[in-house]
Amino acid sequence: MTGKEPVCPACLGNHAQPILSVSAQEAALHFVSPRFDAERNDRILSRIRSLWGSDQCRILECQNCGFGFSWPFVAGDAAFYNLTGSDAVYPKVKWEFSRTVEALALRDTSDARILEVGAGNGFFLDRVSPRLIRQENVTAVEYNERSITTLKRKGYEALTLDIRDKPFDGRGSSFDFIFMFQVIEHLDRIDELFERVRFLLKPGGSAFCAVPNVKRIAYQESHGSLLDMPPNHIGRWTPQAFREVSSRLGLRVAATEVEPLDWMEFFKHDISYSHIRRTQIAPAGALAKIRSWPRGRRRRLAEAAAAALGIPARLSSWADAWKDRKIMGGSLWIQLDRI
Repeated sequence: MTGKEPVCPACLGNHAQPILSVSAQEAALHFVSPRFDAERNDRILSRIRSLWGSDQCRILECQNCGFGFSWPFVAGDAAFYNLTGSDAVYPKVKWEFSRTVEALALRDTSDARILEVGAGNGFFLDRVSPRLIRQENVTAVEYNERSITTLKRKGYEALTLDIRDKPFDGRGSSFDFIFMFQVIEHLDRIDELFERVRFLLKPGGSAFCAVPNVKRIAYQESHGSLLDMPPNHIGRWTPQAFREVSSRLGLRVAATEVEPLDWMEFFKHDISYSHIRRTQIAPAGALAKIRSWPRGRRRRLAEAAAAALGIPARLSSWADAWKDRKIMGGSLWIQLDRI
């Protein structure tokens, strides 16, 4: 979707309002500072310009379903992610993992076949297999080649594919459950994605998804913290946006839930993200210079001290977070059932 008139990818409406606009240079700086690695920053800048077809990208919010989306609505490709960092760190523990295990405990999983899209190093799969799901009934999709090696070593079928690719054309009605945790916000062609999810699910099957909570994103962007930057994240999902897409593609939103706010996680990320944002706003400043040092103990200690010095300036922001604490958790969890 790169036409002149923005169309909401979720509900297909054309009533969207701008949230912000970013340049390709700002986006490239977000991912790698030129003071840290000028050559890689330049290559990222070139890749972003190629993806967008211009030097600018707008972030819009649909007034009908609340879906936030970049325009052009174009996802990062393999070249972009290889440039911005292939050494991904995957958390072993996530709230959405536990919430999904709770939901699975209410279902018959004795002979279930499952698929995880964006499986990382398999930490969620380790939670459910072999305790709930037989290992031979697990399929994992992942782009990171190092993770593929890890997944195969654990005994899972692991594929470096997009589920929309042709090799999945012959796997209709193959899976009882599909899992997509912190994946959908990265993807374009969402009608194809949801259509394929329905195609792959058995009748009565369910997909469990988690995406960043838009309320948390709004807090960050309005309180001097990191931007939810395209072309990494290109979709900001709401329950209504999920309903709009699902209703036209043979799925049904069966449950939605916002993660309870974990204050320790919140403080840790807010202190870190606001510090990083200050280095982006003043890329020639002292904080950005520290962040450009080679990774190691010296840089970690200096950045920790700099981030701590910024805490007093965060107190009013934390007061605002306290007021909205019931809706400020990090993730939105969704269960989609095949109709």
